[in-house]
Amino acid sequence: MRNTVWLCLLVCLTVLTAGCSSTPEVGPAKPPDLLYQEGMEALKSNRFKAAAERFQEIDQKHPFSPWATRAQINLIYAHYKKGDYEDTVGDTLRFIRLHPRHRHVAYAFYMRGLAQYQRITDSYRDQSRTREAVTAFRELITRFPQSDYAWEAQRMLVLCTNRMAEQEMVVGRFYLDREEYIAAINRFTQVVNHPEFQTTPYVEEALFSLVLASQRLGLVEEARNYAAVLGHNFPKGGFYQVATRLIKKSGDISRAELADLRRGVDEGSMLGRFFQGLAPTLLPTQTEVR
Repeated sequence: MRNTVWLCLLVCLTVLTAGCSSTPEVGPAKPPDLLYQEGMEALKSNRFKAAAERFQEIDQKHPFSPWATRAQINLIYAHYKKGDYEDTVGDTLRFIRLHPRHRHVAYAFYMRGLAQYQRITDSYRDQSRTREAVTAFRELITRFPQSDYAWEAQRMLVLCTNRMAEQEMVVGRFYLDREEYIAAINRFTQVVNHPEFQTTPYVEEALFSLVLASQRLGLVEEARNYAAVLGHNFPKGGFYQVATRLIKKSGDISRAELADLRRGVDEGSMLGRFFQGLAPTLLPTQTEVR
C-alpha cells in the first residue's frame, strides 16, 4: 500500500516537472524605439492593425519612455484608418486628458470630431453622434482658432449642420404627408428659425412647407406671411412660384408635383454628401510626431 502511494507521488511529481520544463520562456520586451520604428513602417505600408498593435505595446509596456506620447497620437491615426472609430474617440479623449498642453493636441480634437462624424448614420435616424461631432469641432475652433485644423473643422461643421437640418426636414415631410400639420409645422419652423440651420439648403423647402401646411389648416394669413418671406429670400426659386399660385387660387399641390420639388432639393445636396464621404480621407497623416 505504502509502495503504491509513493509510486503515485512519483508520477505526479514527474508530470509537474515535465509541465514546468515545457513552459516557453518569455523573452525580454522589445525596446520602445524598435517598436515605434516597426509601427511607423506598418503605417507607411497601410498595415494599420499591425501599427496599432506596436503603438499599443509601447503605451502599455513603456508608458514613461519618450516614445509613449508619440505612440499615443499615432495610435489615434492607426485606429481611424483601420475603421475603429469608437477606439479612435477613446484614444483622442485619453490623449487630451493626459496632454492638454501638447503642441499636437489640436489634432486630437480634430480626430475626435472626425471619428464621431464617421459614425453618423443616415438622416432617418438619431443624430446624437452628429451633435457629438459638432461639439468636438466647435471646441477645437474655440480653443485653437489659429491651428491648421480650425479651417477644416469649420467645413465639417457645415456638413454636420446640414445633416441635422436634413433630419428635421425628413421628419417634417413625414408628418406633412400624413396630414399631421401641427407636428409638421413644428419641424419646419425649427429649420427656418434655428440660427445654425438658416444657411442650409433646406430653408427654401421649409418655408414652402409652412405655406402649404398653414393653408391646409385654413390659416390663410399665416400662409401669406410665409409666402412673403419665401419670396423675399428665394424670389426665383421654384417653390415660390408654386406658393404664389396656391395663395392666389387657394389651390393645392399634387403629391407628384411636391415630390418633384423635393427631388430638386435632394439632388442639390448630393454634392455635399459626396464630399462628406471624401473629406475624412483627405486628412494630412500625422505620423511623425517629435
